[in-house]
Parts: sequence; structure tokens; C-alpha cells
Amino acid sequence: MSKTNIEYLHLQDVDFLCSDGPILCSDGKNFTVLGPWDRKNRYIDYMRVLQTPFRKLCRLRFLNPDRSTAFAVDNSTKKRRGQAYITDGSISVNFQNGRRRTASVTLANYGSDFQYNVNNIWFGQEIALDEGLVLADGTDFYIQQGVFLIDTPSEEILPNSRTMTYNLVDKWANLDGTLFGNLEGTYEVAVGTNIFEPISALLSEDRGNGRPLDGIKPIYTEYYNQRTQELPDGSTVKMTDLPYTVRKDGGSDKKADVILELAGAVNAVVGYDELGALRIDPSQDDILDDTKPVIWQFSEKETTLLGMTYEVKNTEVYNDYIIYGEQLDDYSQPRGRAQNLDPKSDTNVNLIGRKTIRESAPGYVTNKQCEDRAAWELKRATILKKAVTISCSQILHIQENRLISIVRTDKEGSPVERHLILGFSRPLTANGEMTINAVSVHDFPVATITDTEEE
Repeated sequence: MSKTNIEYLHLQDVDFLCSDGPILCSDGKNFTVLGPWDRKNRYIDYMRVLQTPFRKLCRLRFLNPDRSTAFAVDNSTKKRRGQAYITDGSISVNFQNGRRRTASVTLANYGSDFQYNVNNIWFGQEIALDEGLVLADGTDFYIQQGVFLIDTPSEEILPNSRTMTYNLVDKWANLDGTLFGNLEGTYEVAVGTNIFEPISALLSEDRGNGRPLDGIKPIYTEYYNQRTQELPDGSTVKMTDLPYTVRKDGGSDKKADVILELAGAVNAVVGYDELGALRIDPSQDDILDDTKPVIWQFSEKETTLLGMTYEVKNTEVYNDYIIYGEQLDDYSQPRGRAQNLDPKSDTNVNLIGRKTIRESAPGYVTNKQCEDRAAWELKRATILKKAVTISCSQILHIQENRLISIVRTDKEGSPVERHLILGFSRPLTANGEMTINAVSVHDFPVATITDTEEE
């Protein structure tokens, strides 16, 4: 690791990178979960090797119902099970509600273990995808990138070879009807229900074979703890208590639609993370994205950075959002309005004038819901028009919704710009370049909740 990045990589950043789930050590047969001290040391070694020419590792672990590894296949030509090995593939991640992770993996010389049929691998089979590299001491280092399900397998048979390609989707496919997730009838969640309870219940439902739809405990944000909102009747309730009844039709709606609406009731974002756990994270404007840990710093002087493309679409920027909720029985209608009055932002109302957009939010019955939604939409409408695409060598610990920084040596004073990762993609088996899509947190406006009455 260069002197610049040694100085940049603080101990707390390493603690953060090591904290999110298992780092597995492999001797070729067995997988051992590392303890905290070994994890930190090996992660530091990984960061050093990452900036040198390294040997890329990738691996599929086919999981038992208890999430232990039944067997695995990797990109090594040695000690491969059934002579199978990974020849090609890619992974893509996008930070959004619902499905976030997709991958494609091609196997060559696969044996019967990897045949796609009901006696071997079948839909619903969970597969962990790991990427890694060989450390300086010769041991393998892996970072889990997601838990996937096979969507559309394909097989190619040629005179001298045969290959199988797994197109993989994350576990959201269990909820949106791709593989599972159809509602059996009308589904209702009563007003006043804590939104997390029905989500946990849906994930725990029996598939019909004695196994739950999702055996991993979901991760729920604590952001909403102790927060309240006022209902139309003047009463004050917990923010996590559903302010209206959610009703879904079993003929057209899916379990994913239930979860999206429950999360939307508090303006949260929901999707599966790299460890295969469903996460619900807050999207509220008072969360300061620029305080998140920076997990990598780029500089034009560093070999990891291959190129950058900045794109600005000022004509599509909106700086004044008005959200209308449900028309209530007393003929009132909750509203929320957020404006960009931030003097540090170059798209604030006082600079470019008010560019207003109005949207409806069916089901929203409180001003608080509408205000939070307006602030969130305001942020998205501003930052998504000022994006950067980075081409770089492969950085395996990159995560969505985390920060990277860029030292702009092409600007006077070499300012350091911080960017929030919205997505990335990279090849699995090669040391080829990866692409990161991000937006500058310096452009995030501080939303101001203003009078909802229209002028």
C-alpha cells in the first residue's frame, strides 16, 4: 500500500470494513470463520496486496438449508470438485429498492453435482458468491458478495467442450414472484401494526416443504426508535406504527409489494445486502451521508484509478418537491414540501429559481410521511443529475451506499471530493477493470421543509 493510502486508512476504517459478516479462510477443503484479530490483520494484508498485481479468486458456495457450505467450485484449475471450474462471469450491484444484486457465472467441465435438475441444483437453492485474492503469505482471502438464486440456467455443448451458465438473482426473487412470493389471497396489515412484525412474518412463512422463505434474520434500522408522527385525528404514535391499513390483492400483488409498502410507510429503503440479509435502512434527509466511512480513496497518482467520467444534467434538476398524500374522510389532504435553500448547493432556489415538481403518494395519511418523502425525492432529484463513473482496477470490498473519495489533482489545491456509491460491476474471474457509479455528497442539499400551501 502506498504511503498516501497508509496515512489515509485509519484504524476505525479497518474496524468498519472487518465488521460486516464472515471473512472465510480456506485450505482448499474447509472454511474457517476468522476471529476479530486475525480478521483485521488479514484485511490490512488484503489492502496492501490490492494495490499490487494479484491473483484473483472467485468461488460459488452451494449452501445447505442451515446455510453451511455443501460444496463449492472456484476458478482454480487445481483440486476442483468434479473437475468443474469457473471460466467466466460478472457481478452487478445497484442501490435501489428491491432487487439489487445480479451475477452471471459460467462453469466448464462440470460434473453431476452442478447439473440443474431437481435431484441436484434446483431453483430455491441458495448460492453464496465470494471474491478474493491470494495474500502475500500464500493463503486465500475471500469477501462474500451476496447470496443468490438461479434464475435462468443455460447449457452449451460443443464437440470438444461443454459449459453451463448460471444467471443469478439475489433473494428478492423469493418475494417478487420470480421464484416464490405469490400471495395466496388478500393480505391485510392493520393500522397501528409495527411495520417490522409483518415483514418478519412474511420471511418466516413456510415454502411448503418445512423451510422458511428466508432463514436469515432481517436487519432493521434503529433510526426510527423513539420517533413519532401525528395522525390526522391529532393522536401521536410511534413512527414504526403503520398509520393506515395496507391491503394487497392475492391475484395481482406479491409479498414484495407488501414489504415495499410497509418500508415506504416510513420512507425506508429495502433490499438484500452482501451477506444475504434483508436490510431496511432509513432514507431521511437528516442522515448525513458524508459522515459514513470512506472505504477507498482514489487519486490520479494511484495505479488503481484508470479513468473518470463526470456528467451533469442541470436541465433535469428539481429543487422544490411537493408530495400529496391520501384524500382523507374529512376532505383534508396531508402534504409535504421540501425546498433546496442550502447556500452551499449550486442548485438552490435562490440561485437558479424554483423548479417545482408535484407527486402523489397513495396511502400517505400524515404530513410527516409526506415531508420525509419530499426531502428524499429532493435529494435524489439533485444528486442523480451530477454523477461520476469511475473505471478502476478491481477493489473487492466496495459496497453500495458507502463512500469513496477522489483527490482531484487536476484542480487547484487538489481538493478531496467524497462520493456515495450507487452501484458497481466487475468481472469475476479476471483482473480486468471494474466500474463504479457514484454521486458527490458535496452536492447533497440540506432540504428545508416549507409551507405546504401552494403559492
